[in-house]
Amino acid sequence: MEPQKTGKRSIALPITLVILVFSLIGNVFLYSQFLQHKQENNYEKGQRIFAAAIGSQQYAKEMQPLLEALLASKSMADRLGMQFDAGKATAKGQALTELAIEAASLSDQPGKWNEKLPASFVSGVETGLQEIGRYEGPLNEADRAYLTELKDSFEKISGILSGFNSNIGESRIAVIRLSSGLDWIELAEQLQDLMTEKSAN
Repeated sequence: MEPQKTGKRSIALPITLVILVFSLIGNVFLYSQFLQHKQENNYEKGQRIFAAAIGSQQYAKEMQPLLEALLASKSMADRLGMQFDAGKATAKGQALTELAIEAASLSDQPGKWNEKLPASFVSGVETGLQEIGRYEGPLNEADRAYLTELKDSFEKISGILSGFNSNIGESRIAVIRLSSGLDWIELAEQLQDLMTEKSAN
């Protein structure tokens, strides 16, 4: 009876080892698939963040010369064309909202983010610009003061956003890195603080 028991044990051990090896291979494969899926999700999130930051930069960049031109305008006819261009630029302001949404999703204090604030700020800018200068001749002092303050706001926005590296779009690793919040979430916080201040005023 002993030899039979030994024989059974010698067959059972290799079978067990084979099962363990296949189990380990399966686990490693599933884990690698999980990591690959996670990295792909991070890359897609990084792409959204990059697009929102670049769009925000473009919005601020386009608004500054428009505001300067409005300040220098001499007639209502001149201003109408500039106001139309400002209205078109407003569409790019949506990028500020997208940036705030992405920042809130990564923050350990999501409650401190007002995701509606950027849209309210951009909408307020558009409304304000459509209402000024609806009269002949140069701008009055009230409208000039409003545009000067608005121009200062966009210079600050542009200054904050200049801290975002716009040259990383071709680097997959750098774009994935954005999904962790590194190198940009502080900029989004500064933007929110600025827009909160300006909205309060």
